[in-house]
Amino acid sequence: MRAAPRRWWGDAAGAAVASVVAGSLVACGIPADSQPQAIARKDIPFDLLAPSTTIAGPGVPGPRVPVSVYLVGITGLVPVSRGVRAPATLPESLGALLAGPTDTEVADGLRTAITAQTSVSAGPVGFGVGTVDLGGAFGQVGGQEQILAVAQLVFTATGVPGIAKVQFTLAGRPVEVPAGDGTLTQGPLGRSDFPSLGR
Repeated sequence: MRAAPRRWWGDAAGAAVASVVAGSLVACGIPADSQPQAIARKDIPFDLLAPSTTIAGPGVPGPRVPVSVYLVGITGLVPVSRGVRAPATLPESLGALLAGPTDTEVADGLRTAITAQTSVSAGPVGFGVGTVDLGGAFGQVGGQEQILAVAQLVFTATGVPGIAKVQFTLAGRPVEVPAGDGTLTQGPLGRSDFPSLGR
């Protein structure tokens, strides 16, 4: 005979809990829709629509940091931001440069003078000089396009902490490349060797 009051108490308690939960959902602003609903762009918080300067590569764990790679614009080199694995190193920065411009950047008039057939690898860094080993079709490009390609590599590499100049090599040996005025040199090049292309 005492079972009936307990069931009533259980039913009453369940109803009270359901009422509190429903009230909490309403109070929190959670809609009671039975299906997902599209959210109007004007209702999305501004921060969620802002572009991110850090691009997380799929399947690559670990923190990422922004670096600047340099593309060719109408009047010279233009820095654009890329995300690479931390810490930013010469191989990471060169890899980001060789990936080329995004569709948006191409639409904005940016391009790269480094052809898809060019191979570039990072060598040792010491005394403020980073080594960039060239290969593939790099030697097949000449004139102003080769100057632009060398400048892109120099500006991007010297954005890496500890690198002020770049020594270019071919199969591990110093190779002549053009400075900004077209003069061929085997010596290390810095940004000041391309005064008309950027800072």
